[in-house]
Amino acid sequence: MNTKVLVAVSLALLISIFANIALGFNVSSKSKESKEYQTVNKELQEQIQSLEKGLDEAEGIIVDEKLAENEDAKKTVKSFFHTQYEYTSETYKERFEKIKEFVNDDVYGQLTTAGIPDVPNVKFENKINNMKLYLTAENKELTGLVLIDTVYTIEGVESPETTQIFEVTVAESDGQQRIVSLKTLGTFASMSDS
Repeated sequence: MNTKVLVAVSLALLISIFANIALGFNVSSKSKESKEYQTVNKELQEQIQSLEKGLDEAEGIIVDEKLAENEDAKKTVKSFFHTQYEYTSETYKERFEKIKEFVNDDVYGQLTTAGIPDVPNVKFENKINNMKLYLTAENKELTGLVLIDTVYTIEGVESPETTQIFEVTVAESDGQQRIVSLKTLGTFASMSDS
């Protein structure tokens, strides 16, 4: 009976050893598979991020191209400059009210920060002779330069033509294209005519 118990215990021990070895190989195999899955998952996540970045860039390019062709944005810039820089002694003050539709609150505040001056008792006129727009779209905004040639007349006396250069940024604000940034880069007047 001792032999039978010894054989049974030995057989159980032998089966247990084989079972543990088989489970060890299985666990080792699953661990290896898990590491492979983690590596593949990481590579896929990187590819997804790369594709999302590419998609964002492509969408930005499409939006920029549409904005560069956006006639409303260009019309906003032209209308603003005509309203702001073409005036007479009769229309001088009212232009400040009219420009509100073309600019955001920050730009309007910038233009009226010193207040709206009273109109002197002389007859004057400012007229745009030429306007050039150099606009490009980037980061969902239309930016660029505006050059205007103006002539100022006081009591019938015309000053030499003056060229002013502005940097503008146009973006959608409250559902409309508006100038969201305006900087004067310089004013140039001819010293003498040739």
